[in-house]
Amino acid sequence: MNSPVSTPVDARVTELAPPDFTYLHMDSDSAPMHWSMILELDTGGELLGLDEVRARVRERAGLFDIFRMGVRNGRWRKPEVVLADAGWDAGEHVSELGFTDRAHLNRRVSKLLETPLPRPRPFWDITLFTPSAGAEGIGQWVLLRVHHSISDGIAGAAFAALLADGEEEDLAEFERFATSPRFRISGIDPDKLKEAKAAYADQHAAGGGKKRAWPALTKSGRREHALFTASTRTLRKAAKRNDATVHEFLLAAIGRTLSINPPAAPQAEVVRVTLPVTLDDEFRHTGNAVSVALLNLPGNEKDLSRQIDRARSELGTIAERKPELYLAAADDLPRAPLWGLQRAIVNASMSHMHPDIHVGINPGFSRVRSVLGKSIVTLTPLSPLAGYSLSVTALILGHTTTFGIVTDSEALPGYAEKFVETLDEVLREALPSA
Repeated sequence: MNSPVSTPVDARVTELAPPDFTYLHMDSDSAPMHWSMILELDTGGELLGLDEVRARVRERAGLFDIFRMGVRNGRWRKPEVVLADAGWDAGEHVSELGFTDRAHLNRRVSKLLETPLPRPRPFWDITLFTPSAGAEGIGQWVLLRVHHSISDGIAGAAFAALLADGEEEDLAEFERFATSPRFRISGIDPDKLKEAKAAYADQHAAGGGKKRAWPALTKSGRREHALFTASTRTLRKAAKRNDATVHEFLLAAIGRTLSINPPAAPQAEVVRVTLPVTLDDEFRHTGNAVSVALLNLPGNEKDLSRQIDRARSELGTIAERKPELYLAAADDLPRAPLWGLQRAIVNASMSHMHPDIHVGINPGFSRVRSVLGKSIVTLTPLSPLAGYSLSVTALILGHTTTFGIVTDSEALPGYAEKFVETLDEVLREALPSA
């Protein structure tokens, strides 16, 4: 059951802001704007039951108002935030699917990546993946999906409270991502905004304008994904060996991976990348606080050192000229009077930007590493495809760094797995020799 928001506990949390609107504007049936986290659990042979997970979610759903938030309309008609009322059963957001092998699991997860979340019920759900009898050695998995208009990946840590083990003091670490005000940006200095616009134009032109060799996102709505895990310590050692920061090294490794194993011919000379940049340096927000900067990676450069030099230069441009400010959804910038017109403008802007791929490199915050007594083996982010046909999202969480790769399976058939195989080779070759 749902009811329109009238007197929320804190309107600063439940009233959507312009950065949140962006993902409603871009949302469509063929490109739903929800992000996901997939958890691999160490069950020790004792699988979790659906009723256990539903009970945990029911217990936790009342912690924060953000868990009750849904959206009515929001595509061509102005959105209305809807809060679930007292009769809402959060357990209905939890379902279970079986699978026979890893390929079957991957197909089922990919299907959910391409399936929109229903409106106007609260904009998240959880799927428990349980292996069928005889499907041993694959483990049990949990997929959390959250619409991007409700929360970005950083603030999305709040949703861990739906499942994570811990007492009240342990769960307190999630509060800042659920009870802080929604992020709003205003008062951008005109000179900084002018420089940001010029930087964006320069990066767009350097990337080749709208003439792209990289396969574009299609309207098929079909998705494939792949997961990859690396030791954070190993990545740091590899970066140090190559005189790079971890950020520079990972961007360069991705550039080299794309160059060694391109998805199509002719091979792209330049790959245009959208890189998320948080506008909240303190990471104390609810909702969305991320804008994107454009950077260009060589698409046909197999030398890692040259890729690192390019990544360093591109990151330096972002740090100095802040192109992300030009694309930031600020409160005080001119906005079209009609919601449908705003949507058309946002999508026209994305079409003009014409990104090839998305690369997100995110810090992790949670110290809680188990669900209902089952240890979390890996926790991997999976991003929506917002105008690009390939997304690579990394989560650096303690000793482990995970990579979630999502592709448009019509534009890049079979490429998610190929990318992971090549990335593994690139990272191994970059490590110090024994």
